[in-house]
Amino acid sequence: MMKRLRRLSFYPVLLVVYAILLVPVIVVIATSFTVQSSPTLPTNGVTLEWYNTLFQNFRLRNAMVVSVIVATATAILSGIIGTITAFGFVRSDIRAKETLATVMLLPLMISPVITGVAFLRFSSHLSIPRGLPRIVIAHSVLALPFVFLIVRSRLLTFDERLEDASMALGANKWETTVNVTIPIIGPALLAGMLMGFVISFGEFTATQFLITPQTTTVPIIIFNQIQTGLSPEVSALATTLVAVMIIVSVIGDRLG
Repeated sequence: MMKRLRRLSFYPVLLVVYAILLVPVIVVIATSFTVQSSPTLPTNGVTLEWYNTLFQNFRLRNAMVVSVIVATATAILSGIIGTITAFGFVRSDIRAKETLATVMLLPLMISPVITGVAFLRFSSHLSIPRGLPRIVIAHSVLALPFVFLIVRSRLLTFDERLEDASMALGANKWETTVNVTIPIIGPALLAGMLMGFVISFGEFTATQFLITPQTTTVPIIIFNQIQTGLSPEVSALATTLVAVMIIVSVIGDRLG
């Protein structure tokens, strides 16, 4: 009886937490279907007019293309570096391994504002071209800890006897890597890359220091538009952003 009462008392708390997390997003999605020119909840019917306006806006389409390119490049770059680093940590006997792993996770603990400003100065000293190269590298730094953690977790449970068996049957190192190692860690690697895609696609704080007029991303467009007032078009753009991130996150969760 007491156990059942404790379980029932848990549900209101859970409901409040979900309400705080989801209601603002649901309101933004609902206002994207309003027939009025201001982002209000649709009371006189619903329309897809703002989505049509959104995809006819060249500036917004260009921002969407830039965001997809940056997020895809970030997923690939952070996936490669994160996987190699995870292998190094799990398969080597380097000293102070746990300390170095903590250093790898620093981008999670440092504010993206500091990361953006620091990378702006760092990339200027190294003469890294402005625009996409700087944004992709900065986003990869922010996504790298997630890829590292996911791939390292899979490698820690990896049965290395499978590789030994492959080698004993005559496969060389390359064939063992391609036919045994990569297929086993592949889902974790892909999940990490999808996580990197989501992080990059929604990143705003550090990105604002690195963009050029030709490489503006979707979150920057949303921020700039709300400076001049809210509109249902912004709600439609935010809804599109949320949809992309949810789809990619679900795919990553299924693969992980």
